[in-house]
Amino acid sequence: MPMDPTTAALAMTAATTIVGAMATSTWETARTWTVQLFQRRGRSPQEVEAQLDRSVVRVTRAEDSGTARETQILRWRDDLEDLLSEHPDAADDLESLVREVQQLLPPVQQQWIAHVIAHGGIAAGAVGPGSGVHIHNYSGSGQVRPAASEPNSVANTGDAE
Repeated sequence: MPMDPTTAALAMTAATTIVGAMATSTWETARTWTVQLFQRRGRSPQEVEAQLDRSVVRVTRAEDSGTARETQILRWRDDLEDLLSEHPDAADDLESLVREVQQLLPPVQQQWIAHVIAHGGIAAGAVGPGSGVHIHNYSGSGQVRPAASEPNSVANTGDAE
């Protein structure tokens, strides 16, 4: 059964927030919240900590940190979608994680995280220097198709209607 768009958006926002906190003074708070969230749903804290630590290494040591961040965001989005599918009651805790961590993030990371929720298959947002737009088309069929991820570009991979 496909995930509803609101839950999918929450998973993406949370993944972006978690990865956005990496290599900042907010990381320990984000890490603690994330471990606790998964631990309360039966995952080993050591397993989650190890996954988070690998993500941090990939983001902080990558030659292309933007691509590394995007990869880790998608990775955590998938884990968070799985968590929400198995434990819909985790949504409130995940929303709390997002609120708490975003408030603590340095201004640059706060600006890096954008919230765009599409209704009726249409989303809009503003773009600034050094940023990119990723358009995801949700046709209601349960498939979300991401566009190509090129900096400073706008791409749409949806079917023409």
